[in-house]
Amino acid sequence: METEIKKIVSFICDYMKENEKVVVAVSGGLDSDVVARLCVKALGKEKVKLFMVLQDDMDERHINNGRNLAKDLELELSEIDMRGLNVEIIKRLMEGDPETGFSTNNLLDPSRAKCSLRTVLLSSYQDKGYFVAGTSNKTEAELGFFLPFGDNLAHFKPIVHLYKSEVRNLAQAIGTAPEVIFQPASAGFWKGQEDLEDIAYWIYNNGPIPAGTRFTGEDDKKVLEIKKHLTTEVVDNCIKDILFQKDKNQIAAELQIPVAIVEGIATIMKQAGNTKNRELLKRLA
Repeated sequence: METEIKKIVSFICDYMKENEKVVVAVSGGLDSDVVARLCVKALGKEKVKLFMVLQDDMDERHINNGRNLAKDLELELSEIDMRGLNVEIIKRLMEGDPETGFSTNNLLDPSRAKCSLRTVLLSSYQDKGYFVAGTSNKTEAELGFFLPFGDNLAHFKPIVHLYKSEVRNLAQAIGTAPEVIFQPASAGFWKGQEDLEDIAYWIYNNGPIPAGTRFTGEDDKKVLEIKKHLTTEVVDNCIKDILFQKDKNQIAAELQIPVAIVEGIATIMKQAGNTKNRELLKRLA
C-alpha cells in the first residue's frame, strides 16, 4: 500500500502545475476521504479545498465524518446548504416539461437531483480556477455505478484504478478513521441507503433503475435474497473474474454465489462498457 500511495501521489503531482489548486467534494464516505488525504499528501494543505453539500435526509455520521476529516487534515470545510433545492429542480422540470415524466413522488428523481446539485457546485469551483479531483473507484467504473453527468465528472481520478476493497486497504495505510473505513458504502442520497442494496436492485433489474420504476413486495424480497450474497469483496472479485473471462459457473462456485448473480453483474458491466466504447468512438471520430 505504501508503494501504491507513492504512485498515486506522484500521479497527482505530475498532473497539477505548481500554482494550481484542487477541490474535493467530501461526502463523509470512504472514497472522498481517501482522495482528500492523497491530495493533501501530494500538494500540501494550502492547495486543497474541501466542501460538503448539506442536503435533506443526510446521515449525521456522514456530516461528522466530513468535519472530522477536515479537522484531521487541518483544513476548513466549506458546508454548502442545498437542502430542498433538489425537489425544487424536479418541480421546475415537471412544470417546464410535463411530458417526460419527472416526478417528486418517486424516490429516484429527487435523489439523483442531489447529485446534480453537487455537479453545479463543482462546476462553479472549476470556474474559480480549481481542478476537480474525482472520487470514483474501479468497482463503480466497471459497473457504470455513477451518474454520467454527476459524480463521474472530474479533471482527474486518483483512485479509479482501485477496486473498492483495495481503496479500503489503502485507507488504513493513509490514516482514514476506522468508522469511515468500515461503514457501509453509500451515495448518501437518503438515510440507510447502501451501495450493495442498490447493486442488488441493478442485478435484479439487469441494469440501472430508471426513475419511476416500481417494485412489488415480491420484487423486494428477491432483491434482499441477492443482497445476502453480496459483500464488497464478492462484487470486486466477480468483476475481476469476468474481466479475466472466467467461466460463469466457475466464478459462481469459487465465490459461492448463484450463477444468476454472476450473469447479472456481467450484464451490467456490458452495458457500462458499451457506454464507454461509444464515448471513445465519438472522441476518435
